[in-house]
Amino acid sequence: MRIAPSLLLASLLLAISLPGKAFCPKNGFVCFITSKSAGSLTHQDITQRGIEALDKRYFAVPKLTASMQKALDQIIEADAKVDDDQTSSAKHFDGENAAGAQLRLATLKQNVLDALRSDPINATGARDNLGSALHTIQDFYSHSNWVEQGNSGAHPGVGRPGPLAFAGPATPTCAGFTDTGLFCANSSNLTGSLLTSGYYGGEDRVKPGAFKCSHGGPLDKSSPSSDLLGYFREGINKDTLYCDISPHSGFHNTAAAAAIAGTQQFVEDIKAEITPAQLKALLGAGPTLAFAIDTTGSMGGIIAGVRASATSIVDARLGTDEEPLQYVLAPFNDPFTGPTIATNDAGLFKGAISGLGASGGGDCPELAMTGMYNGLSLADPGGDLFMYTDATAKDAGLAGAVISLAKSKDIKIYPVLFGSCSPLTPGFLQAAAETGGQVFFLFGSEAANVTQLADLVVRNNVVQVLSLVDTYPSAKSYTVPVDSSMSRLTVSVSGTAQGVQPQVTLTRPDGVVVTAANATKYLSLSSGVIISIDSPPRGAWTLSINGSSSQTYVNVNGVADLAFNSFRLNRFGAQPPHQGLLAIDGEPGPGQALYAVASLTGIASAPQFQLRRKNFELLSPLALEQDQTDGGKFFGALTIPNVAFVAYASGSDSSGFPYQRLVSVVVQPQTVSVTPPSRQDLRPGVSTTLMYQVRNDGPAGTFGISATDDQRYIASVSPTTLTLATGESASVAVTLMPPAGARIGSSDSITVSAQSTSVATVHNSASLTVFVTGAAQVPGRPDFTAAIVGQENVAPGVIGLDVRLTNIGVGTARDMSLSSLSLRTLAGTGTVTLNTALSPALPMVTPNVDVGSFFTVRLTFNVPATVQRFSVIENGSVTDLGGVIYAYSQAQSVIPK
Repeated sequence: MRIAPSLLLASLLLAISLPGKAFCPKNGFVCFITSKSAGSLTHQDITQRGIEALDKRYFAVPKLTASMQKALDQIIEADAKVDDDQTSSAKHFDGENAAGAQLRLATLKQNVLDALRSDPINATGARDNLGSALHTIQDFYSHSNWVEQGNSGAHPGVGRPGPLAFAGPATPTCAGFTDTGLFCANSSNLTGSLLTSGYYGGEDRVKPGAFKCSHGGPLDKSSPSSDLLGYFREGINKDTLYCDISPHSGFHNTAAAAAIAGTQQFVEDIKAEITPAQLKALLGAGPTLAFAIDTTGSMGGIIAGVRASATSIVDARLGTDEEPLQYVLAPFNDPFTGPTIATNDAGLFKGAISGLGASGGGDCPELAMTGMYNGLSLADPGGDLFMYTDATAKDAGLAGAVISLAKSKDIKIYPVLFGSCSPLTPGFLQAAAETGGQVFFLFGSEAANVTQLADLVVRNNVVQVLSLVDTYPSAKSYTVPVDSSMSRLTVSVSGTAQGVQPQVTLTRPDGVVVTAANATKYLSLSSGVIISIDSPPRGAWTLSINGSSSQTYVNVNGVADLAFNSFRLNRFGAQPPHQGLLAIDGEPGPGQALYAVASLTGIASAPQFQLRRKNFELLSPLALEQDQTDGGKFFGALTIPNVAFVAYASGSDSSGFPYQRLVSVVVQPQTVSVTPPSRQDLRPGVSTTLMYQVRNDGPAGTFGISATDDQRYIASVSPTTLTLATGESASVAVTLMPPAGARIGSSDSITVSAQSTSVATVHNSASLTVFVTGAAQVPGRPDFTAAIVGQENVAPGVIGLDVRLTNIGVGTARDMSLSSLSLRTLAGTGTVTLNTALSPALPMVTPNVDVGSFFTVRLTFNVPATVQRFSVIENGSVTDLGGVIYAYSQAQSVIPK
C-alpha cells in the first residue's frame, strides 16, 4: 500500500527531528517511514562483506576473530562519519567531481600507508583513513552511472592514480525522465557514453543546467520535483531499493555488488604496498598484550616473576595465530612514570621488560593510575591491561579518567595487588568491575602464577560467558552452558581479602567435580582460583561459590567461534538525507532514549537479549530485531536504566546446545557528559585548540578535567577543574601542538574526561581522532554560513538547536568568533531567550577553520508554548591569516515541535 505524499512527508519530517519507536539499522532515514527498503545494502553492509571476505582469505580463518571484528567496526564507524558532511561533493563522488574524489582517495591511501609505516604502527589512524576512503569509493557506484553502463564489477581506475573519463561541465548527461508513477521519484534518462554523477543541492558543485543529472530523492533541491509537494525529485542515485528515495533503485543490488568489489580492490592495492605485519595491524589479526608495572624497590621479587612469565608467553606465541599485534609496557613508581613503550616488535618488548628493575620508594603511595593511563593511551582498541603494584594509588583521583579511557578503547583492566601497603584503592576495584576485568589480591610469591591468566584471556577467540562482582557469605550457584563451538573453558574467581580464598566448585554436566587432577590448569591462589579445561564436554556446567564476604570477582570465559562481538549504544545522527545510527561518546545519561546495536557471529538463530546487573540480577529483557541484510546484527530502541548494567545474549547453537555470552564492559549511566567538537585538522608546528563541552545533569558538583592523546601533542588543558550547577555546562579548551616534523596524514586520538571530585563513580569522557594535514593555509577572506542541522526538545519549553557554521569564503579562518545572538518571535506571542546554563559561554572562539570546513555548536533556548515560529541570528567576526577582521551575521527560522 502506498502512503499519501502529504502523510509520507509529515512522517519524514518527524523522523528527521525525533527518533521514533521504530529503528533504522545503520544508515538511511528511510527506515523510519517504511520497511520497503529493509533489504537495501548500506555502507556498513558493503564494508562488512567486502573486508570480512578478505580477512578470511588473507588469514585462513573460517570466521573473524574478536580483534578482527573490532578493527572492522572501527573502519565501519569511520565510513559512516563521512555522512556528517553533506557539502563536499568530492567525499560522495557527486557533481561530476571525479578529480576531487580521486585526489581525496590518493591522500587517504597515503595516510593509511604512512600510519602503517610509523613506529609503532598507528593502527587506529590507518583504519580511520581507510574507512573514510571506502565511503567515497562506495558512493561512486551508487551515485554515478557506472552500473547503468552495463558494468557489474569494480572500476579499474577508482582510487588509483590517473584521471577518470568523466563528462565535462558542458557535456549533456541527462535528458528528461521516465515517469515512474505518482508516488515515486522520476528516473532520469541518461545520455551519452561518458561517466557522470548526479548533482546534489547544497553541495559545493552547482548543477550547470537541466542537461545534467541530479542525485534525486527528497531534499535534493538541484532536482526538479515530481509532485506538487516538492517531495519526489528525479535523479539517478541507487542508495536504496526504495524508489521514493532512489530514482534508479532498480540498479541498487548491482551497484552494491560493484561497491563490494571496489572496496576489496582498494584494500588489495594497499596490501600490495605493505608488509604482512602491517596488514595484520590494519585488519586486527591479533590481540594486544599490555602491562603496567610498579618499579619501586619493594617490587623486586614480584617484577622477576612477572618478567619471566610474560617473556614465556611472548616466546610461546611467536609465529602463531595468537602472536600479539601490539605490546605495551608502562612502568611507574613515584615521583616518575615511564618510559612507556608501545611496539609491534616482540624482541623490543622482551628487551624492555627484561630491563625492568626495582629501586627507590620509601613511602606507600605510587602513581599507579598514571601508569595505567599511560599504558592505555598507547594501546590499540581491544585487549587487556595487567597492572602490578604493592601500594595504594597516590593519584587515585585519576580513576575516572583511567576507566573512561579503557572503556572508550574496550580494554579490560586486571589490577594484581600485593603486600600490605593499603593496596585496595577503591579505584582499582572500580576499574576492574566497570571494564570487565578482575582484581587479584595476592602474596608476592604468586606473581608468576597469576600472569598465566594473561595467556588464557589475551587470545583471538576469547568469549565471555559470565562476568560478576558480588559477595558470597553463603553459597550461590550459576549455570554455565558450554556449547558445541567452545574449545576451552576458563573460570577465574578472586576475592579482595588477602589470604582468604573463595570456595569454588565447578561441576561438569555428568556431575563430576573439577579438581587439579582432571583440569588442564588449576591455579590455587591465596585469594582466588583459576581453572582451565580444554575440550570441555557440552552441556550445563555448574559453578558454586562460597566463603567470601569481601567483594569478589567471577569471570568465566572460553575460546569459541560463537561470539557476542559488540554491544553499542547509538544515537540518530549525521546529515540528511543520509542519517543513521552513530555510536555515542562516552556513557549515556539515565533515561536517555537511544538505540542498542548488537553484533554476534556463529549463531544459528536469533538470540534472546537481557540487561543484567553486574551481580547477574535481571533488570529487563531487551527486544532487538534482526537485520535483514546481516543476520548477525540486531537493533532496537532502548531507554537507559538508572543503574549500571551489562548486556547478555543466550540461545541454542546449531547442534541444539544452549549458549550464553555477554559483553562484560559495564554501561554506567552518568549525569555528567562530555561532548567533543567537530573534527579539525592539525598542521605541523601550528597550535590548534579544540573546544569540548562538559555538562552536569546531576547535583551541583566539582569535576576534574584531564586529557590524553596517543601522539602526545596536547600542550594545555583549560580549565582543569569545573564547578557546575545542575543543568549547567561549560567549555574546556584542549590545545594541541604537533611538532614541525609531524608526519602528514598521521592521526592523533584524543580523550577528554570529567571526574567528580566528590563521587568516585561519577565520570564520563569523549574521544576524537584528528589528522595532520599538509594542506596550506589559504590567504584571503573567510566567510561563514550557518544552518540548523539538528533540533531537540530538551525539556518542556526548552529547545536545543545544533547550528553548523561552515567557512564558505576563499581563505582560512585563523579565528572565528561567535559573539552574540539575536532572537525574534515571528509567529505567536512570547519572548524567546537563550538558556545560558545549557549553552556555551559567548563569545566562543574556534581557530583554524579551513575553506569548506565546519564546526557545530549546540545552542539551547527557552521557548514559551505560545511561540509558533522564531528566528535566530548569529553575529560574530572572523579573522584572516593577515589579521584582518570581518563581521558576519547569519539567520535561521525555527518552528518549535
